[in-house]
Amino acid sequence: MPDPRSNRIAVVCHCMMNVHSLEADLAEYPGLEEEIIQALIGKGFGIVQLRCPETRLHGIERLPMPKDTYDKPHVRESYAAQAREEVLQLKEFVKNGAEISVIVGAEASPSCGVTVVGRWKEGVPVETRRFPRDVDFIQGRGVYMEELEKLLDEEGIRPAWIGVPGKSTKKVFPEMFQETLTRIDEL
Repeated sequence: MPDPRSNRIAVVCHCMMNVHSLEADLAEYPGLEEEIIQALIGKGFGIVQLRCPETRLHGIERLPMPKDTYDKPHVRESYAAQAREEVLQLKEFVKNGAEISVIVGAEASPSCGVTVVGRWKEGVPVETRRFPRDVDFIQGRGVYMEELEKLLDEEGIRPAWIGVPGKSTKKVFPEMFQETLTRIDEL
């Protein structure tokens, strides 16, 4: 009997499979990002869930922040160590014939953003800053995704990168969610 595995793996950031890891008031689903996960399942992907780097470093009761708050040496060091652990598992899949086809991140996340991250607007006093009101959304990867990408690249693993807009970015980029589903469908 032939083995039915697709040998295609999607690596998803933790909050795609568990919205309980998100900061207060950022979840849009009761448990997981249903449309995204269904789209991946429909394409026959195996799914690897990354552990949440923010929860591991800062706990669940953290405040939402832009990338510049997280882009610090001690955070990068922690995220690089966490990414090394994840890459060990991904290398095992590759060694055994699977392809790491796509990394699915959370847009605007300071850690797991793929094409969009936030930064504090200039001139807003630190004591009055609020997310997302005082944040500009700009092109870039989150700190954790940058560290993960470096390690994957060193191993010759070069997946597609797709970002899923969250509550904050859907207001700024209303077409982004449908574009994300289309990109998954094209994989």
